[in-house]
Amino acid sequence: MAVNLSNSVFFISSVQPDLMPESISEVAFVGRSNVGKSSVINALCKKKNLARTSKTPGRTRAINVFTPSKGRWLVDLPGYGFARVSEDEKENWKKMIESYMSSRKNLRMVYILIDSFVGPGELDFVMMKWLYDLSVPFKIVANKTDKIPNLNLDKLKEELSSCLKIPQKDIYCISSKTQAGIGSLINDIGNLLV
Repeated sequence: MAVNLSNSVFFISSVQPDLMPESISEVAFVGRSNVGKSSVINALCKKKNLARTSKTPGRTRAINVFTPSKGRWLVDLPGYGFARVSEDEKENWKKMIESYMSSRKNLRMVYILIDSFVGPGELDFVMMKWLYDLSVPFKIVANKTDKIPNLNLDKLKEELSSCLKIPQKDIYCISSKTQAGIGSLINDIGNLLV
């Protein structure tokens, strides 16, 4: 039976992945700074303030873990990209994310969030290649579909599939603001965390 994400509560925050306890199963969310990872987690869990959101890029500076049931994790990773922090801090984030991704043996899936209005950027392609090289499974979550005028979901999925060279079934087009498309993503995650 799928795990109910609406039972999620904050579990831990860490900057040292090697010291984090083992989970039974976990999924992680990664993407450019300010793409809406925290908002997506809040929408998935049907809670307004579970993950802290901010208009300031780079607000998430640690690995934040939420749990819908014992041993099952939703992991919010720091954003990559244009956050206004020092180069040293950016390098620390990079090392932290790399350490997390390469060491978590119960990591079921990484969801790479992109802005569906802006489209994928260079760093998103770098992340995809890196995960592919590590043999870490990933899917794409195209957030902020509410910003696209005259939205044609089939066309958007087709364009993203062609651009990213991944199957349409591995792409979720959603809006954390309006909840559009969120149900199928909730089902996917709930079944992965079993």
